[in-house]
Amino acid sequence: MIGKRIFLSVFVLFFVLTSGTNGWAQGFPTKTIRMINPYASGGGGSTLARAFQTPFKNVLGTSVIVEDIPGGTTKIGTLEVMKANPDGYTLLFMADPAWVGYYYSKTYDFKPWEKLTAVGNLTVEPYGFIEIRSDAPYGSWAELVKYGKENPGKLTCGGPGAGGVPELIFNMITKAAGISGKYVPFAGAGPSKTALLGGHIDFRVCQHTEAISMIRAGKTKGIAISSDKRMEILPNVPTFKELGIGESIILTRSIWGPPQLPSSIVNILAAAIAKGIKDPEFIKVAEQGLFYKTEFRLGPRMIEELEKFDKTFGPQLAALYE
Repeated sequence: MIGKRIFLSVFVLFFVLTSGTNGWAQGFPTKTIRMINPYASGGGGSTLARAFQTPFKNVLGTSVIVEDIPGGTTKIGTLEVMKANPDGYTLLFMADPAWVGYYYSKTYDFKPWEKLTAVGNLTVEPYGFIEIRSDAPYGSWAELVKYGKENPGKLTCGGPGAGGVPELIFNMITKAAGISGKYVPFAGAGPSKTALLGGHIDFRVCQHTEAISMIRAGKTKGIAISSDKRMEILPNVPTFKELGIGESIILTRSIWGPPQLPSSIVNILAAAIAKGIKDPEFIKVAEQGLFYKTEFRLGPRMIEELEKFDKTFGPQLAALYE
């Protein structure tokens, strides 16, 4: 059934791309589109959303603004889109696999991906990156584990949000290593970075893209990553699999609309995303600046991947809150 939906959506997308984006929903778009980022500013998602403003605007022929509405572990921003009119003028820019964790932590009492309208995916990246300060008394994962065993329960780890995949990653890797500590939730990547640099936490879970600039400046160091294999940009950072502390976990960044968003509008927006991510300036920011991989996915594929992610990691997340 999913395969059939994907086939039909690919056909629709081809039609829209070859017919022009304004041929389906008469008059759309005619006014400014709000693209809500449910995280605090300063993180990779906020940067990527703003980088996409111009190509999105250029393809659609209307202005696009990015509005940061953090809080409630993405729930406040998500609910803003949930209650919006299904007219295509209020959208959500989301690191959507995070919803799975937030659902099982009971931050949400519903699965957002089953309520909202999936529009299109922009990028993929490893979900988990473990970062420490360069002046920390440990310089590798093995040394951090040794420190943790010598100081049981004293390690603190920061990450965006409570009860989500970052906390799952913290629990997964510390349990595998036989150490204990405390996970400290923050409103987003920006605040957790500040806490790490200020010495208020010992390490943090983030996206590698959010740490590159500090690593290059010599302020921090990466000691583990959740990618399938070592990344070219970080050749000295071992994977979770190499270290024997967990599985590969991938993050996707996508655009979503309110429930019941008409397919004619979804198709126009999806076509604009597919074309917009090919913009040279956007690629420069996404791939060369943030080190994400640009990859377009239609709504049905987005839902399929989320359901797969839910099936794989949902039971582990649920176990955290029993």
